[in-house]
Amino acid sequence: MKRIPYGISDYKTLIEKNYVFVDKTKYIEKLENYPAPYIFFLRPRRFGKSLFTSMLSAYFDISQRDNFERLFRDTYIAQNPTKERSGYYILNFNFSSLNTDTKESLKESFLKNIRESFDRFIKNYDLNVEYRKDYDDAASMLNNFFTTVKYEIDKPIYVIIDEYDHFANELLSFQPELFKDSISKTGFVRKFYEALKIGTEKVVGRIFATGVSPITLDSMTSGFNIADDLTRHVNFNEMMGFTEQEVRGLIKTTLNEPISFEETEELMEILKKNYNGYLFSEDATTRLFNSDMILYYIKAFIETGKGPTNLIDKNIASDYSKVGNLFKLQNQSNNMEVLKDIVSGKEVFSRITEEFSLEKRYNKDDFRSLLFYLGMLTIKKQVMGRVILKIPNEAIKGLYYDFFVSSLNELTEYSLDTADIENSIFEIALNGDNASFVSIIEKTLNKLSNRDFIAFDEKYIKIIMIAYLNLAKAYLIKSEYEVEEGYIDIALLNNHIIKPKYYGIIELKYITKKEYDKYGEALVNQRKEEAIVQINKYKNSQELLNYKNLKKWVLVFDCDKCVVNLEME
Repeated sequence: MKRIPYGISDYKTLIEKNYVFVDKTKYIEKLENYPAPYIFFLRPRRFGKSLFTSMLSAYFDISQRDNFERLFRDTYIAQNPTKERSGYYILNFNFSSLNTDTKESLKESFLKNIRESFDRFIKNYDLNVEYRKDYDDAASMLNNFFTTVKYEIDKPIYVIIDEYDHFANELLSFQPELFKDSISKTGFVRKFYEALKIGTEKVVGRIFATGVSPITLDSMTSGFNIADDLTRHVNFNEMMGFTEQEVRGLIKTTLNEPISFEETEELMEILKKNYNGYLFSEDATTRLFNSDMILYYIKAFIETGKGPTNLIDKNIASDYSKVGNLFKLQNQSNNMEVLKDIVSGKEVFSRITEEFSLEKRYNKDDFRSLLFYLGMLTIKKQVMGRVILKIPNEAIKGLYYDFFVSSLNELTEYSLDTADIENSIFEIALNGDNASFVSIIEKTLNKLSNRDFIAFDEKYIKIIMIAYLNLAKAYLIKSEYEVEEGYIDIALLNNHIIKPKYYGIIELKYITKKEYDKYGEALVNQRKEEAIVQINKYKNSQELLNYKNLKKWVLVFDCDKCVVNLEME
């Protein structure tokens, strides 16, 4: 059986060490045939960008001409080689490990990175040349390098840049002022791209650059206005990430023991719920899986016979944890409104911004667009020149709830221990007892009720409850869960990872202080009876028949107090 290439980003290693390869080589042909030779392409973190750029290097590298058959055997491109195969000297840059502590350390590590790329180039092609290493700016060094090697090579250079924006995104997350200072109109990074543009007039034949967000395309590369951005081009929607067919092929090729059709479908259902859903072009129809998360899950499945306890790879989780800082970027109140809309399940209409800069006015569409590029939102459909965006899958939805809980703690200056919340959820899962959980909700509402600007309503309380319920990862939490008779407010369902003893459905009602002062207990009883009627309609739904230990709760809140906590038969 083939090995799972989890964490493998070098194409030659993948082929030589018998790792499974999801064949994306048809996109080599597509890129070569595309009319523009200078390309930017954005995808979320851990979406296969580094492996793809490594594959491009192996294919176009003149020094790998004799290794073509060995490296590309049984691929699309082996049967359909292109005119420019092995036709370039490859100059690789990778900006993922720069030191962003200070402006000086960033500039120095940027220069060091550039020098190392030049030295590798000279060594790889055994060139007898010397370029000037004593420049204190990358642009001058790049100009000098191109001038020096121009007369020593007989083919053009293909510049491949992986993670062009990684260090910039680090700055955005933690040091936005340093971002503005380093990547300004006179900044050394922008000057580097201006020099790269000049290189296209001398010796550079092609450029392919990957990144995550276009927040730096304008800020960083406005002097480099010759490249096409193919991020949302319909013909390149599936260039990175995995299609369903590719995931099924991975399962078939890598599992040590074959599994039945039923087991395969159950596994695919888990993978679809948690890792599928990405669509990068309004005109495309094929949704994609995050490739790293699929490899992470299948690797655990091969090793243990079941999926990982944590749905999100810790390496990805650390990447996404930085996203929380972006909610504080520029207009924080606007960003938090966007967050509340997303976690409440509201449809998110937006125009996707193709380039934006912190020097310009930053609006809600810009922030929604940033979440789209980061993989936190994806395209649901197109409507009248705009798109409706949605959370792509359950794994990402859980991250939103984590951000929301964190923002609640900041808002209330009340740091509730997440271990207490998780323990209260395990009380539900193991004993069918929701008392501790309801008490925690009351404490949170009490803190929030002291804030005059918090507009309480049933939906807001529901968001808080769902956010807390997600922390323990014990259930698949569904809001407004559709069954034959209507929509259940909150459903605690099987996530196929943890097996609780008890599951649950909750019908929630909320009464404002003003309403209670006017109508009193009569209104409480009315809302309780309404909820009882709804629970009785839902409990025999087809979707719930397989849940043997299903708890059914009616909760009525009066401002910050739960005045009804009724378990139904």
